[in-house]
Amino acid sequence: MKKIISNISGKSPGKRLSRLNSSRGPSHFPELSHGFISGIGYAARRTVLICRRKYVAATFIVMLLYSLIPIEIHPQTEYAGTYSPDSCTSRPVTGSYSMTIGSKSLLATYLSPLTYRGTSFGLLGTWSKALPFNPRHMIMHFEGSAAFDNLWNPARTAKIMGLNAGFKWGMSWRTTLPQKIQLTAGGCIDLDGGAYYLLRNGNNPVQAMASASVDARASLSRPFRIGTFNFLISDVVNIPSLGLFFSPEYGETYYEIYLGNRSGLVHTGWWGNNFRIDNLLSVTIDFGKTAAILGYRLKADTQWANSLNTKILTHSFVIGIVPGGIGLKKRTVKLPSETIYSLY
Repeated sequence: MKKIISNISGKSPGKRLSRLNSSRGPSHFPELSHGFISGIGYAARRTVLICRRKYVAATFIVMLLYSLIPIEIHPQTEYAGTYSPDSCTSRPVTGSYSMTIGSKSLLATYLSPLTYRGTSFGLLGTWSKALPFNPRHMIMHFEGSAAFDNLWNPARTAKIMGLNAGFKWGMSWRTTLPQKIQLTAGGCIDLDGGAYYLLRNGNNPVQAMASASVDARASLSRPFRIGTFNFLISDVVNIPSLGLFFSPEYGETYYEIYLGNRSGLVHTGWWGNNFRIDNLLSVTIDFGKTAAILGYRLKADTQWANSLNTKILTHSFVIGIVPGGIGLKKRTVKLPSETIYSLY
């Protein structure tokens, strides 16, 4: 007890006890009151300091977590003009994911003078969105595809395996014609590459394919309704118009290219020596929260350079889905807003 009183007042225990025995009220203990108040002040300052340190540490942890966790608030919503609940405009990304299967024919005189025919399997993904500066008339679109081919010669004694991938990105302008027909016209950057491997002994068992071009793109689409189902029929055409493509010399091996013989490998492509077309005719059934795609895809690639002739023709059946639907089936919204879809 003496030690506690001594620590509070800063005086010796004897003097403190004498003062306690000779006084009666708390008003007669000036030293004790001053020491007690000083102790309370010191404890309060320590508490505030500890709370500040904990607050700073907690703030730092929250900021660190906020910077590490990817947080998005309404990623597909743009507000036109001054913000108000009545001017909310949404531009969702419409993505479709499809599988393709069909027949393919290949004439590649670099590998063989014979035409090989077989089956082609592929994956196709498309993404599109209305642009913010003119959402009713301008759209952006991206496409990625990959295909695997299994081809045979007419006697089925030799086999060619192929693997190809392509990417397209571009923008288009759209408008609505009479009878609810939508027309789009624009262009895109087209990158395409792959290889065909002839499974037999030879000096040139592989033909590489590579091209980069600017495509002309156009489409027509029209919605219609049968019973309670909403449909959208559309036809999308891509035609590479100007670009570059790779082609070795006649009989030139890739080992010679590796040794340094690289002249005449890159050629300027146009409709005369590198005509290509990619046409997708499809019907989309909109169920509201999702949609289904059924279609037919025609893809033709022709190439003529260095006395080498290449002709590739693919007919494919397309089946796919569109998560989120395409906007033909009307839904009840909780807030006054407008949703602008990119397909129609």
